[in-house]
Formats: sequence, structure tokens, C-alpha cells
Amino acid sequence: MRSALTAKDCKVIFEKTPNQICFKQGSLWGISSKTAKKNLNVTLETVNEGTMISCTSTLSSDWKNITLIGCGLATILIGLCAWMATDLSSLIVTHVPGFWGWLVMVGSYIDYRAAQAFVRLTWGLAGFLSLIIVLEALIVVNARSKIDVFAEENLAKIF
Repeated sequence: MRSALTAKDCKVIFEKTPNQICFKQGSLWGISSKTAKKNLNVTLETVNEGTMISCTSTLSSDWKNITLIGCGLATILIGLCAWMATDLSSLIVTHVPGFWGWLVMVGSYIDYRAAQAFVRLTWGLAGFLSLIIVLEALIVVNARSKIDVFAEENLAKIF
């Protein structure tokens, strides 16, 4: 079993007993339940005249953390983009520069085309980052719901 799983790019993290082995499998950049970085805890128990194999899979903490940090940074950037867009939109309407007005000022004049371009750009970026967060959420839900697929498929081939 150990050699079959190591042949599938699993690495042994530790052995608690001869009957319990912990593997790591997948990548930090994996986006499916099969490729996301996870820990596999395999336990072998002697039952009657055979061996019962049980396996639990959990997403690795570094995979979850990098996802959480990425979504957190994207959320901060969405807020920054929304602030920038609303501030420049206000400038276009009121002709009074706000915090971000300096971006579209040419001397003491306001470049309204540049302001409109910045507004479109920042709202577009905010929308894109929002889409990324939704996709990340779907990836996490999919990875969690099918976390045991890798172990089930590969252990079924062994036995």
C-alpha cells in the first residue's frame, strides 16, 4: 500500500505505528479535490482473517491558508477599487477633487476622460476580483465535498 501511494506522488509525512501512516498529496496550486494539497491518514486494522483499511483525508492547513489570504487580499483590493471609483465618479459629477483626484489632474485642470477611464478600470477590476472570490469559494466547496475521491480511487486499485 505504501509503495502504491508513493508511486502516485504521495509522500510519507510520518508513521504513528506500523498500522497508521500519514501521507501528503497534491499541490498548493491544486484546484480540484484530486490535486489540492491534502493529508491522508491511513489506518490498517486486522479484522477476523483480513485487514480493514480506513482512510481520512483533510485539506492541508497551508492550502486553506493561502486560499483564505488570497481571498482576504482580493477583498481589500475590491474595497480600494470601489473607493477609488466612487471618489472619481463624484469628481466627474461635482467637479471637486477628492482623495483620488490627483490621479486625473493635469496641473490645475481635471482630465475628465482619464477620470472616466479610471472609473471603468477600477469597477472592472473590482468585478474581476469578485468573480475570483466566487470561483475560489466554489473550488473550496468542491475540494471539501470530494476530498476522499483520491484515496478511494487509489486504494480501490491496490486492493
